Amino acid sequence: MQRTRSRLAAAVAVLGVMGIAASCAPPPAPANETWTFRANSVTVNDSQDAVDLPIVGCLVNCKDEPYTLNIGFRVKVGQAGSAQAFVVNNRTDAPEDVGAGQTVQLTGNAQNAAVFNNVKALDVIDLLNTNNKLEVVGVYSWASEEDFIGNGLAADAVADILVDALNATLATSTLPSDAGIIVDLIIDNILGALGLVVNNIPTFGLGDDVLGGGLYLGIGAKGGLASAINGVTSSIPPITFAIPILNLPPDIVGGGFFTLGGPSSFTQTYSGAGGTHTYNYGVSKN
Repeated sequence: MQRTRSRLAAAVAVLGVMGIAASCAPPPAPANETWTFRANSVTVNDSQDAVDLPIVGCLVNCKDEPYTLNIGFRVKVGQAGSAQAFVVNNRTDAPEDVGAGQTVQLTGNAQNAAVFNNVKALDVIDLLNTNNKLEVVGVYSWASEEDFIGNGLAADAVADILVDALNATLATSTLPSDAGIIVDLIIDNILGALGLVVNNIPTFGLGDDVLGGGLYLGIGAKGGLASAINGVTSSIPPITFAIPILNLPPDIVGGGFFTLGGPSSFTQTYSGAGGTHTYNYGVSKN
């Protein structure tokens, strides 16, 4: 009931502003903006590589080389063929020899920053112009530990399939005016795209260990539209999505939502492949 009330309030707010905006002069075209998703720090809670014995403790491989491989993607709702995806995989810049309980601040290439150029953040009034398409940007982050062979080929394949999946879902959808239904549309279509990824992903051999995946979804909204959408997403738990049988791509065990009305931050713990790592992520406008 609470979720229904919050969505009704969001819908009334959005529709009310749209009604006022309809009587005003057309707004200027939204400006292009650049937004970046990056990992700011990593904590090795439990070493993935460690070989432990009771009482004795760790014998060998007591420290990790943690990094996050990021698959960035974007698609405009209702604009056919608009999906794009790319991989940021600076695994060789992973911090070295991080022991259990240690936190490392990440800088430069170690942040594996996913940069989204030329994003047009829309406010409610911008939706009156049907040429303005609401854009969804996101990152599928793989919490990884560097060994001998990277997972770049697997990530590239996922990115390629994700483009086709987003073009078959969100890029062909019609944007509603209700903020709650906008969020539902995006979530439903993202889940549909993930299903297409799972059904089409090839089988990959052994590579770097992956402790889990996080899904971070950004909705290209600002101002009143961002406030309405934030009001809806604040009560929605992060998306989780199990990918059976396969180690790659990893299960999505958490993540979060953000809009482009201001910076956002996330903390996510990944437990898998015998270890536990916690990442702090940030999203900000350049």
